[in-house]
Amino acid sequence: MIFKDKIADIVGSSDGYTDAQAQRYILDGCYDVFNKIKALKGLDETQKFGIWSDPAITNGNAIDIDEVHEILYVQRNGIPARKVTPNLVHKYTDAESIHYASVNDPVFYFQEQYMTIKPAPAGGAEAYYIYIPTYAVTSYTSGTSSIDKFPAEYYDHILVYASIKILELIMQTYIQDEEDTELAQAIAGRITLLKQQYNEMLQIERE
Repeated sequence: MIFKDKIADIVGSSDGYTDAQAQRYILDGCYDVFNKIKALKGLDETQKFGIWSDPAITNGNAIDIDEVHEILYVQRNGIPARKVTPNLVHKYTDAESIHYASVNDPVFYFQEQYMTIKPAPAGGAEAYYIYIPTYAVTSYTSGTSSIDKFPAEYYDHILVYASIKILELIMQTYIQDEEDTELAQAIAGRITLLKQQYNEMLQIERE
């Protein structure tokens, strides 16, 4: 599948928008699909979008997550970790505090673009996390288009999403330029149908 050709088929034209705009909408669609599936099906289903960290984390150093879109799950020594606030960071290592992070109740928190896990991971008590990456489109205009680490079963979903956004962009241009109002109305009707299709595709995934 070539993403550019597929979108042109759905939109009905390759005019009125750029390749860069289309690719941006495709990536927006990745996160829109993820968020909707997450709301419909919860963590179990969304983990198919996620990636396990590799290699294992074996020290207490802060983990750079600058290229990470979202953290789905964190575990230390096989035990799920709770997300907590960094405001109480001094309490998580205080054995006398009710906020103490024990080996049986690990925690994680964010500070800027870094994540810290407490108690600190170590050899024999490694930590892992599942994350949603920052996606990128490969071979948009030719060959076999793809999005690394995004489930291919949802490609049709994101292409419909991107087509909706492109048609909204084209329609807005017609409205602003006060051009063919009948064509703008026709585009509006096409957008409505595609939105219905998009919602139905997601509904099917839920059932």
